[in-house]
Amino acid sequence: MKSRGPGVKAICFALIWLVFITVLHHWKETDFSGTHNADTRFRVGFLPITCHLICPVTEARLKNSHSAFQTVKFSSWPDMIDAVRGGEIDVAFILAPIAIALREQGVPVKIVLLGHRDGTALVVGRNSGITQISQLQGRRIGIPIRFSTQNLELLKLTAEAGIDARSMEILEIPPPDMPAALDSGGIDSYIVGEPYAAQAELAGTGRILAQMRDAAPGFISSVVIVREPVMKKNHDRISRLIREFAASAKWIESHRHLAAKTGAEAYGLPERLLDYVLTSSTDRVSYKHLIPTPDEIGSIARDMVQWHLLPHTPSGREMIDLSWQ
Repeated sequence: MKSRGPGVKAICFALIWLVFITVLHHWKETDFSGTHNADTRFRVGFLPITCHLICPVTEARLKNSHSAFQTVKFSSWPDMIDAVRGGEIDVAFILAPIAIALREQGVPVKIVLLGHRDGTALVVGRNSGITQISQLQGRRIGIPIRFSTQNLELLKLTAEAGIDARSMEILEIPPPDMPAALDSGGIDSYIVGEPYAAQAELAGTGRILAQMRDAAPGFISSVVIVREPVMKKNHDRISRLIREFAASAKWIESHRHLAAKTGAEAYGLPERLLDYVLTSSTDRVSYKHLIPTPDEIGSIARDMVQWHLLPHTPSGREMIDLSWQ
């Protein structure tokens, strides 16, 4: 009888090799630092503002490791909102009130991190004669969008100064367009996240009337949201990505000049502008304490209800997912 040893060995070797290739393929698809096809990478949306700086900084930090995400730069909030609603992006750096409103509208998103703290200012024309908030009565004021903490804080500050909101003309203007609108006289003031407050300041056309770090310490502008189906299906990979975002925030705090350079390249803005925002004062914008709390998110939601942007106050705890930690 002929021995069947060699045939059995060949089959066993083939099976072992098949298992090895399968495991290797699975590892490469699930390891965050591995190589990924374009259709397996997470799509992360951002705008060119400092509360989204973590996004391009993380992209630069992971550039040589073939990171498992690709950035999508938007120029306006409505475009990003449509992309989130349509599932065209998996993760987004987005204004906190927009995130809250989207979830209340049934879009399956959860807040996982903050973009940064503070970094928002109320700007007036250099020669406007406006020296206090009460003088904004009857003025034209630019905001990024109604669903923004900038708008909420403007309404709160002016109400405290005795101004009826109906006496002001509040205009939604994309942040990059605000300095030019102020310079041309199209508006008298605007409230915005950096670097577009500093842009008017450096150009000599505007000056800071109020910093939100003083008016509302720990001010929250943008948050990071993840679509829940993506989080559920790819929990380990998404968690690693969010941890990389958190690591980038710490890196920015200790490498502000380099972060400014990275941001300028990603945003198409002058490096001097970003450098001024990040280094002229280390508390102008902060990348510390970025874990969202239910009380903070709940407070923003309550403000939205007060100013008729939400019909009721949702639970701050239900809007947050910290399972990535």
